[in-house]
Amino acid sequence: MVLGAAGTFVYGASQRSLAIMAGGPAVVVLAAVIACWVLADRGAATRFYRHYAQSLGLVYWPRSSLPALTPLLGAADRRWIEHWMQGALSGEPEIGGGIGQLVLEEREDDKRKARYRLTICVADLEASIRRFHGVFLRPRRGLIAPVPNWIRRGTTRAIQVESTAFSERYELFVADDQDEVVARQLLSPSLVVWLAEHPLVPGFELRAGMLVVYVDRSLSDEGNLTYLLDATRRIAARVLGEVADAAARPAA
Repeated sequence: MVLGAAGTFVYGASQRSLAIMAGGPAVVVLAAVIACWVLADRGAATRFYRHYAQSLGLVYWPRSSLPALTPLLGAADRRWIEHWMQGALSGEPEIGGGIGQLVLEEREDDKRKARYRLTICVADLEASIRRFHGVFLRPRRGLIAPVPNWIRRGTTRAIQVESTAFSERYELFVADDQDEVVARQLLSPSLVVWLAEHPLVPGFELRAGMLVVYVDRSLSDEGNLTYLLDATRRIAARVLGEVADAAARPAA
């Protein structure tokens, strides 16, 4: 800051320009303050997520990526994961996965790019591959949608459940090769009521043995991140329960 301000002042004096002499140092000081603020903000975020990961026994990665196994994970022109925390998710059921920030970037034209940030929690549910080929629950979009539409109607179809409160909050889609009866069995009345009343309004995608639970905004506090983890465990338990029940039916 001192060197930059002095340099611009000297340069303005050499050019005999009062504007540069007066405005140059002010611009340098402002730029330095903004740069320090940005660096401090990023450092604070890194420290928070690293500490939160350690408290849960997870491994912290500043930046990572995930395979595009669900529509959300394959959305936009570019995508990456920030503040990724990976490992065994504590609680019941015991599942492996991770939680972090998904950044989607879409190119609007040659010069402009639009970025969207979501918070996701991923659970590895390999046992669900055969029974669930694609179930996608998305928070209902308003006139001004916070994120773009990544559900392709050509490969999915919409279905309804018998709950007005649920339908006002969510849109439900299944893959073309997904048994609709099986998808409806997954969304039990208790799960429908729970989702309709959940404060985060979490959506989820279940495909290829991967469960992705998400909210369409950035969560940066411990309380809401824990809420999202709990929501993931609740939905994962329901998925695994359906898989176990289906496996037991032939024996019965």
